[in-house]
Amino acid sequence: MLVAAYLFYRIYGSQWFFLLIPILGFLPFVLFYFYRNKRSLSLEVFLGHYLFYLNYIILGALMILSIAFILKIFSIDILKEISYRKTVFHIFIVFSLGILSIWGYRNFKNIDVENYRILSDLTQRKSALKFAFISDVYLNEKFDGSKLKEAFEKMKNQDVELVLIGGDFLDNSYKSVRDDIKSIIDETKFKHGIYLVLGNHEYYGGIDENIKYIKSLGINILRDEAVKIEGITIIGRDDRYNKKRKTLEELLKNIDKSSSVIVVDHNPQSLKELGNEKVDLYLSGHTHKGQLFPFNLIVDYMYENSGGYKKIGNTHTYVSSGLGTWLIPYRIGSSSQIMIFD
Repeated sequence: MLVAAYLFYRIYGSQWFFLLIPILGFLPFVLFYFYRNKRSLSLEVFLGHYLFYLNYIILGALMILSIAFILKIFSIDILKEISYRKTVFHIFIVFSLGILSIWGYRNFKNIDVENYRILSDLTQRKSALKFAFISDVYLNEKFDGSKLKEAFEKMKNQDVELVLIGGDFLDNSYKSVRDDIKSIIDETKFKHGIYLVLGNHEYYGGIDENIKYIKSLGINILRDEAVKIEGITIIGRDDRYNKKRKTLEELLKNIDKSSSVIVVDHNPQSLKELGNEKVDLYLSGHTHKGQLFPFNLIVDYMYENSGGYKKIGNTHTYVSSGLGTWLIPYRIGSSSQIMIFD
């Protein structure tokens, strides 16, 4: 905030920017805090767009000041030059934010389908299974079921037999969902159904009621449970928000050692538990792959696998960037994603 305030002070010469910009920066968060239980749709829509623009205004200010500092070494005062050409500066800001908006919204709206063929040495059986993995759908009254419907249609077009959902299917409470999600699910039947693990957002909105709603849609929930489909053992872990959830070692204790094992866990922080455990595939979400630059650099530092594919020990891990997003309908440096495994 102070970086942006200093830049505008240097360009426009008014010290009021040191007061005005921090107020504009923090006021929406204050409003969101006081109205968070009232689920104000208009405030959420405003804040989603606002956070996107605020991020890149601050980042842009930092870049301009960095360039100004370097040029100052050569006795070039670029900030003074900008102050003389404010109209050009205004056009530059509007044009840059416009390009970022179009690019970011396109990445959010369009769904990338990524196909993976699993090596034959991961399975001991001759039959085939094709399944899809999505995560972080964030259904609410703002992010409706249209994207989920499009995703299911893309899966059916590729003859997907099973769908795995890696948590944060709902954005807090099922009460904010306005679309008829059950009709969308009923229209696209999958041979082996849909299985879901819980994410932190299901817990935020009241876990018991959210579970009842998800089950009413015909979705199976795995809470530290395993199911065997076509010779493959699929283990669904409860979210880390549940402090009593089982360890990976406990979940694998009674698993058929000859079976291929897939673990679905919302938060990839749990990849740290992988040691010599017998897991073939580990599927997670949660990170959004940073969603907006430069946050993808931060999540790369935070997680052993923040997005995409990485082999850890003998386990092939895949982390989805998510089908939807929380609050902000833009993506820069990530995409809305379906992973399909053959």
